[in-house]
Amino acid sequence: MGAIKIAENVHWVGVRDPQLRKFDIIMNTRYGTTYNAYLIRGEKTALIDASKAAFTGQFLDNIREIIPPSQIDYLVVNHTEPDHSGAITALLKENPQIELLCSGAAIPFVKNVINLERPIRGVKDNEILDLGGKKLRFLLTPYMHWPDTMMEFLEEDGILFSCDGFAAHISDDSLFAETIDKDVDFEFHYYWDAIMRPFSNYIRKNLVKLEGLNIQMIAPSHGPVFRENPRRYIERYKEWTADKAAGRNLVTVFYASSYGNTKLLGERIGAGLLNQGFELSYCDAENFEPEKVREAIEASRGVLLGTPTMNGDAVKPIWDIINLFSTVSSVGKKAAVFGSFGWGGEGIKLVADRLSGLKLKVFEENLRVRLVPSDFELNDIAAYCSRLAAFLNS
Repeated sequence: MGAIKIAENVHWVGVRDPQLRKFDIIMNTRYGTTYNAYLIRGEKTALIDASKAAFTGQFLDNIREIIPPSQIDYLVVNHTEPDHSGAITALLKENPQIELLCSGAAIPFVKNVINLERPIRGVKDNEILDLGGKKLRFLLTPYMHWPDTMMEFLEEDGILFSCDGFAAHISDDSLFAETIDKDVDFEFHYYWDAIMRPFSNYIRKNLVKLEGLNIQMIAPSHGPVFRENPRRYIERYKEWTADKAAGRNLVTVFYASSYGNTKLLGERIGAGLLNQGFELSYCDAENFEPEKVREAIEASRGVLLGTPTMNGDAVKPIWDIINLFSTVSSVGKKAAVFGSFGWGGEGIKLVADRLSGLKLKVFEENLRVRLVPSDFELNDIAAYCSRLAAFLNS
Protein backbone atom coordinates (compact mmCIF):
# COMPACT_ATOMS: atom_id res chain seq x y z
CA MET A 1 0.00 0.00 0.00
CA GLY A 2 1.39 3.37 -1.02
CA ALA A 3 0.11 6.82 -0.11
CA ILE A 4 -3.59 7.04 0.81
CA LYS A 5 -5.75 10.14 0.65
CA ILE A 6 -7.63 10.76 3.90
CA ALA A 7 -8.84 14.30 3.10
CA GLU A 8 -8.26 16.93 0.43
CA ASN A 9 -4.49 17.49 0.24
CA VAL A 10 -3.97 15.22 3.26
CA HIS A 11 -2.36 11.81 2.73
CA TRP A 12 -1.22 8.90 4.84
CA VAL A 13 2.38 8.14 3.86
CA GLY A 14 3.20 5.64 6.58
CA VAL A 15 4.32 2.04 6.24
CA ARG A 16 3.01 -1.35 7.25
CA ASP A 17 4.82 -3.94 9.37
CA PRO A 18 2.46 -6.93 9.11
CA GLN A 19 4.99 -9.54 10.27
CA LEU A 20 5.74 -7.90 13.63
CA ARG A 21 4.69 -10.14 16.52
CA LYS A 22 6.22 -8.32 19.48
CA PHE A 23 6.28 -4.54 19.97
CA ASP A 24 8.72 -2.86 22.37
CA ILE A 25 9.35 -6.22 24.05
CA ILE A 26 6.10 -6.08 26.04
CA MET A 27 3.21 -6.24 23.54
CA ASN A 28 1.99 -9.10 21.42
CA THR A 29 1.04 -7.88 17.94
CA ARG A 30 -1.00 -10.61 16.31
CA TYR A 31 -1.93 -8.31 13.42
CA GLY A 32 1.43 -6.54 13.11
CA THR A 33 1.38 -2.76 13.17
CA THR A 34 1.81 0.37 11.08
CA TYR A 35 4.09 3.37 11.50
CA ASN A 36 1.79 6.17 10.45
CA ALA A 37 2.94 9.46 8.94
CA TYR A 38 0.81 12.13 7.32
CA LEU A 39 1.53 14.67 4.58
CA ILE A 40 -0.45 17.95 4.61
CA ARG A 41 -0.25 20.33 1.68
CA GLY A 42 -1.28 23.94 1.60
CA GLU A 43 0.84 26.70 0.12
CA LYS A 44 3.49 25.03 2.26
CA THR A 45 3.80 21.36 3.16
CA ALA A 46 4.09 19.69 6.54
CA LEU A 47 4.93 16.07 7.24
CA ILE A 48 3.72 14.66 10.55
CA ASP A 49 6.16 12.07 11.88
CA ALA A 50 8.53 9.70 10.13
CA SER A 51 8.81 5.90 10.39
CA LYS A 52 10.89 3.13 11.85
CA ALA A 53 14.37 3.08 10.29
CA ALA A 54 14.00 -0.37 8.73
CA PHE A 55 11.16 0.95 6.55
CA THR A 56 12.84 4.17 5.41
CA GLY A 57 12.83 3.24 1.71
CA GLN A 58 9.09 2.55 1.61
CA PHE A 59 8.39 5.64 3.67
CA LEU A 60 10.26 7.92 1.25
CA ASP A 61 8.68 6.20 -1.75
CA ASN A 62 5.22 6.87 -0.34
CA ILE A 63 6.07 10.55 0.04
CA ARG A 64 7.37 10.66 -3.53
CA GLU A 65 3.97 9.47 -4.78
CA ILE A 66 2.67 12.88 -3.67
CA ILE A 67 5.63 15.27 -3.84
CA PRO A 68 9.44 15.12 -3.84
CA PRO A 69 10.77 15.11 -0.24
CA SER A 70 12.73 18.24 -1.13
CA GLN A 71 9.45 20.17 -1.24
CA ILE A 72 8.53 19.48 2.38
CA ASP A 73 8.80 22.64 4.47
CA TYR A 74 8.19 21.25 7.96
CA LEU A 75 8.65 17.95 9.74
CA VAL A 76 6.42 17.78 12.81
CA VAL A 77 7.98 15.42 15.36
CA ASN A 78 5.20 14.34 17.70
CA HIS A 79 7.30 11.86 19.64
CA THR A 80 10.89 10.65 19.41
CA GLU A 81 10.79 6.92 20.06
CA PRO A 82 12.57 5.09 17.21
CA ASP A 83 9.36 3.73 15.69
CA HIS A 84 8.42 7.36 14.96
CA SER A 85 11.82 8.93 14.38
CA GLY A 86 14.05 6.27 12.83
CA ALA A 87 13.75 7.66 9.28
CA ILE A 88 14.32 11.33 10.18
CA THR A 89 18.04 11.31 9.37
CA ALA A 90 17.42 9.85 5.91
CA LEU A 91 14.72 12.46 5.29
CA LEU A 92 17.16 15.22 6.26
CA LYS A 93 19.64 13.91 3.70
CA GLU A 94 16.92 14.28 1.06
CA ASN A 95 15.94 17.70 2.35
CA PRO A 96 18.55 19.45 4.52
CA GLN A 97 16.43 22.64 4.66
CA ILE A 98 13.38 21.11 6.32
CA GLU A 99 12.44 22.79 9.61
CA LEU A 100 11.87 20.45 12.54
CA LEU A 101 8.96 21.32 14.83
CA CYS A 102 8.43 19.59 18.16
CA SER A 103 7.52 20.24 21.77
CA GLY A 104 10.10 22.00 23.88
CA ALA A 105 10.61 18.80 25.86
CA ALA A 106 11.45 16.96 22.64
CA ILE A 107 14.29 19.23 21.49
CA PRO A 108 17.12 17.38 23.32
CA PHE A 109 15.64 14.04 22.22
CA VAL A 110 15.51 15.13 18.58
CA LYS A 111 19.11 16.26 18.78
CA ASN A 112 20.09 12.84 20.11
CA VAL A 113 18.16 11.14 17.30
CA ILE A 114 19.68 13.02 14.37
CA ASN A 115 23.12 13.92 15.78
CA LEU A 116 23.26 16.75 13.24
CA GLU A 117 23.11 20.52 13.42
CA ARG A 118 19.67 21.36 12.03
CA PRO A 119 17.03 24.00 12.80
CA ILE A 120 14.72 22.67 15.53
CA ARG A 121 11.92 24.78 16.96
CA GLY A 122 9.88 24.05 20.03
CA VAL A 123 6.23 24.98 19.54
CA LYS A 124 3.85 26.25 22.21
CA ASP A 125 0.51 24.89 23.28
CA ASN A 126 -2.29 26.07 20.94
CA GLU A 127 0.22 27.64 18.57
CA ILE A 128 -1.03 27.58 14.97
CA LEU A 129 1.08 26.75 11.94
CA ASP A 130 -0.50 28.39 8.90
CA LEU A 131 0.41 26.41 5.81
CA GLY A 132 -1.73 28.58 3.55
CA GLY A 133 -5.16 27.02 3.19
CA LYS A 134 -4.44 24.57 6.02
CA LYS A 135 -3.94 25.45 9.67
CA LEU A 136 -2.39 23.08 12.18
CA ARG A 137 -3.04 23.73 15.86
CA PHE A 138 -0.41 22.23 18.16
CA LEU A 139 -1.61 20.57 21.36
CA LEU A 140 1.09 19.71 23.90
CA THR A 141 0.13 16.45 25.61
CA PRO A 142 3.06 15.55 27.88
CA TYR A 143 3.29 12.02 29.24
CA MET A 144 0.84 10.66 26.74
CA HIS A 145 2.99 8.62 27.00
CA TRP A 146 6.41 10.37 26.86
CA PRO A 147 7.27 13.86 28.16
CA ASP A 148 7.82 14.99 24.55
CA THR A 149 4.42 13.98 23.17
CA MET A 150 2.19 16.38 21.28
CA MET A 151 -0.77 16.24 18.88
CA GLU A 152 -2.09 18.47 16.10
CA PHE A 153 -5.56 19.47 15.02
CA LEU A 154 -6.08 20.30 11.35
CA GLU A 155 -8.80 22.88 11.64
CA GLU A 156 -10.18 22.92 8.10
CA ASP A 157 -10.68 19.15 7.99
CA GLY A 158 -11.30 18.36 11.66
CA ILE A 159 -8.48 15.81 11.80
CA LEU A 160 -6.74 15.08 15.10
CA PHE A 161 -3.24 13.73 14.57
CA SER A 162 -3.04 12.03 17.94
CA CYS A 163 0.44 10.48 18.07
CA ASP A 164 0.30 7.35 20.27
CA GLY A 165 -3.03 8.37 21.74
CA PHE A 166 -5.99 6.35 20.39
CA ALA A 167 -3.64 3.97 18.58
CA ALA A 168 -3.89 0.22 17.99
CA HIS A 169 -1.43 -2.29 16.64
CA ILE A 170 -3.12 -3.44 13.45
CA SER A 171 -1.74 -3.76 9.94
CA ASP A 172 -4.46 -4.28 7.35
CA ASP A 173 -5.12 -3.77 3.65
CA SER A 174 -7.50 -1.01 4.68
CA LEU A 175 -6.50 2.08 6.63
CA PHE A 176 -9.92 2.99 8.04
CA ALA A 177 -11.23 1.30 11.18
CA GLU A 178 -14.79 0.80 9.99
CA THR A 179 -13.61 -1.25 6.99
CA ILE A 180 -11.19 -3.52 8.87
CA ASP A 181 -12.32 -7.10 9.50
CA LYS A 182 -10.31 -7.52 12.70
CA ASP A 183 -11.05 -7.00 16.39
CA VAL A 184 -10.27 -3.28 16.38
CA ASP A 185 -11.98 -2.65 19.74
CA PHE A 186 -9.89 -5.30 21.49
CA GLU A 187 -6.62 -4.01 20.03
CA PHE A 188 -7.58 -0.43 20.84
CA HIS A 189 -8.10 -1.34 24.50
CA TYR A 190 -5.03 -3.58 24.61
CA TYR A 191 -2.86 -0.73 23.34
CA TRP A 192 -4.24 1.61 25.98
CA ASP A 193 -3.77 -0.99 28.70
CA ALA A 194 -0.17 -1.81 27.79
CA ILE A 195 1.10 1.65 26.81
CA MET A 196 -1.17 4.37 28.17
CA ARG A 197 -2.62 3.06 31.42
CA PRO A 198 0.36 3.95 33.64
CA PHE A 199 -0.07 7.60 32.59
CA SER A 200 -3.78 7.88 33.34
CA ASN A 201 -3.34 10.88 35.64
CA TYR A 202 -1.64 12.85 32.86
CA ILE A 203 -4.02 11.65 30.16
CA ARG A 204 -7.05 12.90 32.10
CA LYS A 205 -5.57 16.40 32.04
CA ASN A 206 -4.60 16.18 28.37
CA LEU A 207 -8.04 15.02 27.24
CA VAL A 208 -9.48 18.33 28.44
CA LYS A 209 -7.58 20.00 25.60
CA LEU A 210 -9.70 18.10 23.07
CA GLU A 211 -12.97 19.55 24.35
CA GLY A 212 -14.49 22.07 21.98
CA LEU A 213 -12.61 20.77 18.94
CA ASN A 214 -14.80 19.68 16.04
CA ILE A 215 -13.01 16.36 15.60
CA GLN A 216 -14.17 14.54 12.48
CA MET A 217 -11.31 12.03 12.27
CA ILE A 218 -8.59 10.66 14.52
CA ALA A 219 -5.32 9.78 12.80
CA PRO A 220 -2.97 8.08 15.30
CA SER A 221 0.63 6.94 14.93
CA HIS A 222 -0.21 3.23 14.80
CA GLY A 223 -3.05 1.28 13.29
CA PRO A 224 -6.31 2.44 11.76
CA VAL A 225 -7.67 5.92 11.22
CA PHE A 226 -11.01 6.52 12.95
CA ARG A 227 -13.52 8.53 10.94
CA GLU A 228 -16.85 7.07 12.16
CA ASN A 229 -17.88 8.63 15.49
CA PRO A 230 -14.32 9.51 16.55
CA ARG A 231 -15.55 10.99 19.83
CA ARG A 232 -16.46 7.46 20.88
CA TYR A 233 -12.77 6.63 21.19
CA ILE A 234 -12.02 9.75 23.19
CA GLU A 235 -14.87 8.88 25.57
CA ARG A 236 -13.35 5.45 26.08
CA TYR A 237 -10.08 7.01 27.16
CA LYS A 238 -12.02 9.22 29.57
CA GLU A 239 -13.69 6.18 31.06
CA TRP A 240 -10.51 4.12 31.32
CA THR A 241 -8.37 6.92 32.77
CA ALA A 242 -10.90 8.12 35.34
CA ASP A 243 -9.54 8.43 38.87
CA LYS A 244 -10.66 5.12 40.38
CA ALA A 245 -9.69 6.19 43.91
CA ALA A 246 -11.66 9.45 43.84
CA GLY A 247 -14.25 9.63 46.61
CA ARG A 248 -12.96 6.45 48.26
CA ASN A 249 -10.95 5.87 51.39
CA LEU A 250 -9.74 2.39 50.48
CA VAL A 251 -6.50 0.84 51.69
CA THR A 252 -5.46 -2.50 50.21
CA VAL A 253 -3.17 -4.82 52.14
CA PHE A 254 -1.05 -7.14 49.99
CA TYR A 255 0.75 -9.77 52.01
CA ALA A 256 2.66 -13.03 51.82
CA SER A 257 3.01 -15.06 54.98
CA SER A 258 4.94 -18.29 55.47
CA TYR A 259 3.66 -19.13 58.97
CA GLY A 260 0.90 -16.60 59.55
CA ASN A 261 2.89 -13.95 61.40
CA THR A 262 3.05 -11.38 58.60
CA LYS A 263 -0.62 -12.05 57.87
CA LEU A 264 -1.45 -11.37 61.54
CA LEU A 265 0.40 -8.06 61.37
CA GLY A 266 -1.54 -7.10 58.24
CA GLU A 267 -4.85 -7.94 59.89
CA ARG A 268 -4.01 -5.92 62.99
CA ILE A 269 -2.89 -2.94 60.91
CA GLY A 270 -6.09 -3.22 58.88
CA ALA A 271 -8.21 -3.26 62.05
CA GLY A 272 -6.40 -0.18 63.29
CA LEU A 273 -7.01 1.65 60.01
CA LEU A 274 -10.68 0.65 60.11
CA ASN A 275 -10.87 2.45 63.44
CA GLN A 276 -9.34 5.46 61.71
CA GLY A 277 -12.16 5.52 59.14
CA PHE A 278 -10.59 3.69 56.22
CA GLU A 279 -12.06 0.93 54.07
CA LEU A 280 -9.90 -2.19 53.98
CA SER A 281 -9.26 -4.87 51.42
CA TYR A 282 -6.84 -7.80 51.68
CA CYS A 283 -4.95 -9.75 49.03
CA ASP A 284 -2.91 -12.89 49.66
CA ALA A 285 0.03 -12.53 47.27
CA GLU A 286 0.33 -16.30 46.86
CA ASN A 287 -3.06 -16.46 45.14
CA PHE A 288 -3.90 -13.40 43.08
CA GLU A 289 -5.23 -12.45 39.68
CA PRO A 290 -3.00 -9.79 38.09
CA GLU A 291 -5.85 -7.72 36.68
CA LYS A 292 -7.63 -7.62 40.04
CA VAL A 293 -4.40 -6.48 41.67
CA ARG A 294 -4.00 -3.70 39.12
CA GLU A 295 -7.57 -2.57 39.70
CA ALA A 296 -7.03 -2.65 43.45
CA ILE A 297 -3.90 -0.50 43.18
CA GLU A 298 -5.74 2.10 41.13
CA ALA A 299 -8.81 2.10 43.39
CA SER A 300 -6.82 2.46 46.63
CA ARG A 301 -5.91 5.62 48.43
CA GLY A 302 -3.03 3.73 49.99
CA VAL A 303 -1.41 0.33 49.68
CA LEU A 304 0.36 -1.78 52.29
CA LEU A 305 2.78 -4.57 51.47
CA GLY A 306 3.70 -7.23 53.97
CA THR A 307 6.55 -9.66 53.42
CA PRO A 308 8.64 -12.09 55.40
CA THR A 309 12.35 -12.20 54.64
CA MET A 310 13.85 -15.25 52.96
CA ASN A 311 17.56 -15.49 52.18
CA GLY A 312 17.97 -11.76 52.72
CA ASP A 313 15.20 -10.81 50.32
CA ALA A 314 11.47 -10.29 50.09
CA VAL A 315 9.58 -13.31 48.80
CA LYS A 316 8.72 -13.78 45.14
CA PRO A 317 4.91 -13.34 45.42
CA ILE A 318 5.45 -9.84 46.79
CA TRP A 319 7.90 -8.97 44.01
CA ASP A 320 5.30 -10.25 41.54
CA ILE A 321 2.78 -7.82 43.03
CA ILE A 322 5.29 -4.96 42.93
CA ASN A 323 6.03 -5.62 39.26
CA LEU A 324 2.41 -4.69 38.50
CA PHE A 325 2.72 -1.19 39.96
CA SER A 326 4.55 0.15 36.91
CA THR A 327 1.74 -1.11 34.64
CA VAL A 328 -0.89 1.17 36.19
CA SER A 329 -1.16 4.74 37.42
CA SER A 330 0.61 4.51 40.80
CA VAL A 331 3.03 7.45 40.91
CA GLY A 332 2.46 9.46 44.08
CA LYS A 333 0.26 6.85 45.74
CA LYS A 334 0.79 6.39 49.49
CA ALA A 335 2.35 3.10 50.66
CA ALA A 336 3.68 1.39 53.76
CA VAL A 337 5.64 -1.82 54.36
CA PHE A 338 5.55 -4.33 57.20
CA GLY A 339 6.58 -7.89 57.95
CA SER A 340 7.76 -10.58 60.32
CA PHE A 341 11.34 -11.83 60.00
CA GLY A 342 13.75 -14.26 61.57
CA TRP A 343 17.32 -13.05 60.99
CA GLY A 344 17.94 -9.66 59.44
CA GLY A 345 14.60 -8.58 57.99
CA GLU A 346 16.21 -7.09 54.87
CA GLY A 347 13.20 -7.90 52.66
CA ILE A 348 11.07 -5.21 54.27
CA LYS A 349 13.55 -2.43 53.52
CA LEU A 350 14.12 -3.72 49.99
CA VAL A 351 10.39 -3.50 49.28
CA ALA A 352 10.20 0.02 50.71
CA ASP A 353 13.16 1.10 48.59
CA ARG A 354 11.64 -0.38 45.45
CA LEU A 355 8.32 1.37 46.03
CA SER A 356 10.19 4.65 46.50
CA GLY A 357 12.02 3.96 43.25
CA LEU A 358 8.64 3.56 41.55
CA LYS A 359 7.81 7.05 42.89
CA LEU A 360 5.23 6.01 45.44
CA LYS A 361 5.22 7.99 48.69
CA VAL A 362 6.37 5.49 51.29
CA PHE A 363 5.70 5.84 55.02
CA GLU A 364 9.05 6.22 56.77
CA GLU A 365 8.23 3.67 59.48
CA ASN A 366 8.62 0.08 58.32
CA LEU A 367 6.80 -2.09 60.86
CA ARG A 368 9.15 -5.02 61.59
CA VAL A 369 8.56 -7.81 64.10
CA ARG A 370 10.93 -10.70 64.76
CA LEU A 371 9.21 -14.07 64.40
CA VAL A 372 5.98 -14.22 66.49
CA PRO A 373 4.49 -10.82 67.45
CA SER A 374 4.19 -10.40 71.20
CA ASP A 375 1.09 -9.01 72.88
CA PHE A 376 3.04 -5.81 73.56
CA GLU A 377 3.97 -5.46 69.88
CA LEU A 378 0.42 -6.17 68.75
CA ASN A 379 -0.97 -3.60 71.19
CA ASP A 380 1.52 -1.03 69.95
CA ILE A 381 0.08 -1.33 66.42
CA ALA A 382 -2.79 1.00 67.37
CA ALA A 383 -0.35 3.88 67.89
CA TYR A 384 1.43 2.95 64.65
CA CYS A 385 -1.89 3.07 62.81
CA SER A 386 -2.61 6.55 64.13
CA ARG A 387 0.66 7.76 62.64
CA LEU A 388 0.05 5.82 59.43
CA ALA A 389 -3.47 7.28 59.11
CA ALA A 390 -2.06 10.79 59.43
CA PHE A 391 0.38 9.98 56.64
CA LEU A 392 -2.35 8.54 54.40
CA ASN A 393 -4.52 11.60 55.01
CA SER A 394 -1.73 14.10 54.40
